[in-house]
Amino acid sequence: MKLWKLKGARKLTMEETPATALTSGMVKVKVEEVLFSSLDYSIYSGEIKRKYPFVMGRNAVGVISDVYDKKQSMFKKMDRVVVEPYIPCNSCDECLKQDYENCTELKYMGQNSEGLLRNFVDVSINQVHRLPENLSYEEALWVPHVAFCLNIVDALNVEKGRHVAIFSSTKTGIILAQLLLYYQGVPILVSDNESLLKNARELGIFYCLDSKKVNVEQEILTITGGRMCREVVLLFSDSDFSVKNVYSAAAPNATICLAGYSNKDSKLSLSQISQKHLTVFGVYNGVGNFSSAINSLVTGTVKVEKLLGKQLKFDKLDEQLETLSQEGLALKSQIIKVD
Repeated sequence: MKLWKLKGARKLTMEETPATALTSGMVKVKVEEVLFSSLDYSIYSGEIKRKYPFVMGRNAVGVISDVYDKKQSMFKKMDRVVVEPYIPCNSCDECLKQDYENCTELKYMGQNSEGLLRNFVDVSINQVHRLPENLSYEEALWVPHVAFCLNIVDALNVEKGRHVAIFSSTKTGIILAQLLLYYQGVPILVSDNESLLKNARELGIFYCLDSKKVNVEQEILTITGGRMCREVVLLFSDSDFSVKNVYSAAAPNATICLAGYSNKDSKLSLSQISQKHLTVFGVYNGVGNFSSAINSLVTGTVKVEKLLGKQLKFDKLDEQLETLSQEGLALKSQIIKVD
């Protein structure tokens, strides 16, 4: 088996390891494609600190190449699947209640656990989801992102016609905005990336605000008729938005969702939280919504064509990653084709 191991910031090395034997409850997946995003780049560049060596890769699709219990398994060889990168501990109180989304020791492959940047991987049967034939690998790579955004939508419980401010520097904000439109909310996408906002407008997101060019608080005040937003989402992914600006968009008694991962610290204004009677909560993963995410992509509820960049070759990955930038990946993720 071949894999890419990160041994330090920007130090990527290919290694070959012996094939592993499957154990009970496991399947072997031949990885076909891996998504490389701006967060992956932060890990690669060393901006996000972690212990080395480490196998990267958070989002992958492929085919089943072997199943431990072939007679009883619901999967068979050559089934097309997307890999769910979340690994619950199965021992904390939340897991014992089957509330895996809130597992206190949740592992995320390619982030705080060994990842998917390899040609074969053994995973739990609970981590693979069969793909319909009319969903391409390129679209299916976005299933974890869509599932993550669906968990945000579920947590917000947005009412029909309600304005929701989304602060995002990456394309995940576009995915969330599309889902909110489907559930009849009114998304207001705020970004410092005009190219990202242009893509959002072309996908039907009407309210797109460039935080570098407009007074965001005043614009939201106008859009909402002076009521501001009852729901506000800050999609981290290392966004540079001031939390203070996010608070200013929130109406009294609003709900603020801090979503995703960041290695940056933000100072929360406890006085403003109490004065506005704000409710603040976090969403970190897409556990529990993979089937719904697949359906959202199949039906076209979420469109991802504009979010995809060029393809990278697995065997030349170390050279090609040097040509990428954080800014470019925030707009379009790259697809790593695994031989």
